[in-house]
Amino acid sequence: METWNWAGLWWTPAATANWYTNASVTPTESAVIYGLGNGSSAIEQDWYSMPNVTGLNSAYQYQFKFKLASYTFSNSTATTRGVDAADYVSVQVSTNGGVNYTTELRITGNSNATWTYTSTGSITHTANGSFTNSAAPAGDVYQSASGANSTSPSTILLNLPIGITQVAVDIYCRINSAGEEWWIDNVELIEIAPISLPIELISFDGENFEEANTITWKTASEHNTDYYMIKRLTGDTSKYEVVGTVGAAGNSTTPLTYQIIDKTYSPEINYYVLTQFDLDGKYEEFGPIAIDNRKSIKKIIKVTNLLGQEVSLDSSGILIVTYSDGSCKKVFK
Repeated sequence: METWNWAGLWWTPAATANWYTNASVTPTESAVIYGLGNGSSAIEQDWYSMPNVTGLNSAYQYQFKFKLASYTFSNSTATTRGVDAADYVSVQVSTNGGVNYTTELRITGNSNATWTYTSTGSITHTANGSFTNSAAPAGDVYQSASGANSTSPSTILLNLPIGITQVAVDIYCRINSAGEEWWIDNVELIEIAPISLPIELISFDGENFEEANTITWKTASEHNTDYYMIKRLTGDTSKYEVVGTVGAAGNSTTPLTYQIIDKTYSPEINYYVLTQFDLDGKYEEFGPIAIDNRKSIKKIIKVTNLLGQEVSLDSSGILIVTYSDGSCKKVFK
């Protein structure tokens, strides 16, 4: 117990709820409650209470983990030894500073069950803010295997809600007869950093302008990125053609904009896919997006300024663009 990273206390310490050295995962003690009565002793129930922990990172995943066993050191000859269905351990969670607790899972005994810390059984459960008193997976109750030396759950792992900034946990233990025991060791609060996504994509768009399809995408952040590739699929064909590639930022936490111009598209519906490649060779695809190029293609035949003088399309100011179909468009550059 000396290696616990979250030290708790029995809520109402008594002769039957204490710390003992008969068995432990990490030397030298375990938190233990054991039974003395005949099924009605109120003292044979208690909360092993973990203090409220604040300052948790809401972007991280947290897990509550502990080891559980059922020995019979207190009375190895009692006919009632071993835990039954009426004997249970409930994990109760508070995310508001210990004001309110919700039972998230329960482990019960079964026909005088006993098991050690080395049992191969385990439970992984996800907290959802409610308790359903029926068997898992539909409910939140897990029953041990029956009888002595059973393969019952020794490792208990509870996934806590995403977004919490504080947590307190009580392990409620109940037994009611001689030789019934709950043993608890190695309580941990585990922090799991979120997996960094290669990119956080803001948008991926395309439009036709001046005889070219312009493909634009924006990222909010990038991690370990190498380059981007734009591929095009036209009409009923099933094979994408590479339009072009653009080098990526590698790592960035500021918004970035990328663009590729496609002048080789067909006069029909063109579909585009964005592929992002990592430095380690992995990739992720986005799209497709579609640009309808089935309308007749207009060619620019003349560009003039406001004075009527012919100028190039690269000129600055207000330009009048005249197309082959006789239409005009005012452009500001």
